[in-house]
Amino acid sequence: MAKLNLPKLTEYTEDNRRREIINWIAIVILMVFYAGTWLFPWFYHVTEIYNTSIVFLALVILFFNNVDWIGKLKSRDWDMYALGAGGAIALANLFIIGSHKGCILIIADFLLLWYLSREIKFTNRQMEFMCGVFVFVFLIWFAIDLAFSYNSNTGASVTVFTFMCAMIFLTRLSVKREIYGLLIVLCVVRLVNLVLWHLARGAFMALFLLLFFYYLAPRKWWKEKGMYTFLVLFSTFGSLLFVFSYVMLASTGVNFKMPFFYKSLFSGREQIWMEVWNMLKQHLLTGIGSGYELESFFEYNIHNVMYDILAVHGIIVFALAMFIIIRRLLSMRPVFEAGFNSEDKSRFNLKILAASGLFAMFIESFIDMDLMWADYSPVVLFLLLIIFADEKR
Repeated sequence: MAKLNLPKLTEYTEDNRRREIINWIAIVILMVFYAGTWLFPWFYHVTEIYNTSIVFLALVILFFNNVDWIGKLKSRDWDMYALGAGGAIALANLFIIGSHKGCILIIADFLLLWYLSREIKFTNRQMEFMCGVFVFVFLIWFAIDLAFSYNSNTGASVTVFTFMCAMIFLTRLSVKREIYGLLIVLCVVRLVNLVLWHLARGAFMALFLLLFFYYLAPRKWWKEKGMYTFLVLFSTFGSLLFVFSYVMLASTGVNFKMPFFYKSLFSGREQIWMEVWNMLKQHLLTGIGSGYELESFFEYNIHNVMYDILAVHGIIVFALAMFIIIRRLLSMRPVFEAGFNSEDKSRFNLKILAASGLFAMFIESFIDMDLMWADYSPVVLFLLLIIFADEKR
C-alpha cells in the first residue's frame, strides 16, 4: 500500500519501541484470529468456544501496554471507574444468580474495546496492516462465496462488515484517481447480490445504512450537536425502544412477508424478547445471566445487543456500559467538527466512513448480536481507531 502513496491513516509515530512491539503482538493476535475465523471454517469451529478468550487476551495486552491505569484511578478517570465497576458487578451478579461464568468475557471484551478505542494509538504501518488483512479477507469472499461453510446469514454479514474496513482502502484509492471509485460500485453490486441470495436481512440493513450515512446523509449531521446526539441516543437506548415497539406491534397480530427476503416481518424475535422479559422483570438488578434453554429459540441468543446487556447483566451494569459507550460516541463529534472545518477533507471523509459503518452496526444490532460478537471485535476496533486517529485532546 505504501507504493501506492495513499493518504496516511494516521500521522502518529511511536517513540517507545517496546510499546510498539507489544502492540504488534496484540494486533497480530486479533488479525490472525479474524482472518482464520472467516477464511477457514475448521478454524472457526475449533476456536468458537475460545473466541472471547482470544479477544480478551489481545485487549488485556493493549490495556496494560498503553494505559496508565494507576494514574487514571488517581486522577479520577470516570471511564476507568465505570470499566472496573462494570466488570466487577457483572461478575458478582453471575455468582449471585448462579449463572455460567464464561459470559463475563463477552461484556469484558465489549467494555474494554470501547474504553481502549480512545486510549491506544497505532502507527500508520500498524493501521495499514489491519486494513490490508481486511482487504484480503474481503477479496476472498468477493471471489468465493464461503457462506455455506458457515451460517448463510453470518456469511453475508461478515462480507458486509469486512467491506466496511476494506472500503477505507478503496476510498483512499479513489482519492488518487477517481476512476477507482468504480471498484466501490462493483463491490456494492456484488454485496447486494450476496445478501439477497442468502436472504440476509441484517446484512442488507447494515449495507444500506453504511451507504446512506456515508453518501446521502448531510455531512453537517456529524458536527451538529442536536442531530448527532439524537443519532447516538437512538443507536443505544433506541434499541430497547425498538424491542418494546416490535413486541407490541407483533401482539396486534399484524404480519406480512418482506419483499426480496421471503420472510415474515415477525418471525420469532418477538417471542424471544417476551420470554426473556418474563424472566428479567424478576431480576432487574442482577440480570438473568446466560445458558438458559429458551422455549422460543434453539439457543440462548437474544438478538439485540443492548437488550442482551440489560437482560444478562442487569440494570446497573447496563447503565455503566451505556456510560462508557455513549461518552465515547459523543466524544467523536468534536473530531468530526474539526474535520468539517479543515481544508484537507480526505482524512475527514475516512472518519465519516468509519462512523457510518459503526452506526450501521449499531442499528443492525437492533435485531442481532454482531456489534458485541467477539468474532467482529477487530472490525469495531479498527473503525473506532480510524475515527480517533490523531485526535487532539
